[in-house]
Amino acid sequence: MGKNIQDIFGYEGKTVVISGAASGMAKSAAELLIDLGAKVYAMDLNDIHLPVERAFKADLSKKETIDAICEELPEKIDALFLCHGMAAWPGKEIKVQLVNYFGQKYMIEKLLPRIVDNGSISCISSVGGFNWQDVVTECMEVIHCATFEEAIAWYEAHPELINNSYMFSKQCLNTYIRSHAHTPQYTGRRIRLNAICPGHTLTGLTEDFAITATGDKETGAAAVDMIFLGSWNGRPALPEEMGYPLVAIGSKIFSYMSGQTIYIDYGLTASWEIDTLI
Repeated sequence: MGKNIQDIFGYEGKTVVISGAASGMAKSAAELLIDLGAKVYAMDLNDIHLPVERAFKADLSKKETIDAICEELPEKIDALFLCHGMAAWPGKEIKVQLVNYFGQKYMIEKLLPRIVDNGSISCISSVGGFNWQDVVTECMEVIHCATFEEAIAWYEAHPELINNSYMFSKQCLNTYIRSHAHTPQYTGRRIRLNAICPGHTLTGLTEDFAITATGDKETGAAAVDMIFLGSWNGRPALPEEMGYPLVAIGSKIFSYMSGQTIYIDYGLTASWEIDTLI
């Protein structure tokens, strides 16, 4: 007997939590999850205009905010998607770290006891986290920080790393995914931990990335296009070209995959890797 699409993905009737769902990749993912029959609980700094079970408007760089939201989420969660993020901004280096990495680590570990056996945790990292191996020692130091206060003190003591704040935050996230997927708290309950690493994608952050690249929107946009599209005369991705694969890796379709940081960049990082080897 043939299976329908809901059976294949396995989200129908399941409880799913997703952050960053007001726009971009996460919004595309949330829309697909709803279409697949999931009960979606969503959060974002901005207003969420989707037919979710409940929407939370919140700054996810703050421990007390994360704690408050976690108190309101369901006791059992089948899949967790952490998709919120921000571009690098001068003067906001530590906030970038907290939004893009440490707050996500904190939320994952706070909610982990409520993720069901055989559940999944999926994150949006970035091509910006490429070469995480070069700073793995420093990333592990941050990973071992037990509290927000400890992490902030570490960041304050390492300005040379967080000045390129977006890249280091994503390198930490990639390291976390790789280093934790095979630890007992995940393998013991068969909870999968993965991330996608998007390339240049048209989202609400596109203009922010352009401005922070050079300080000017137009020249910054040209610089970003040259880095990510120039070598193959390509195009930016659409949000659903990231959001849909994210939904897939958190589903039954990828039930045997964990510990992966998957680059969805039309082969760009593959070409970078080859260039360093030949």
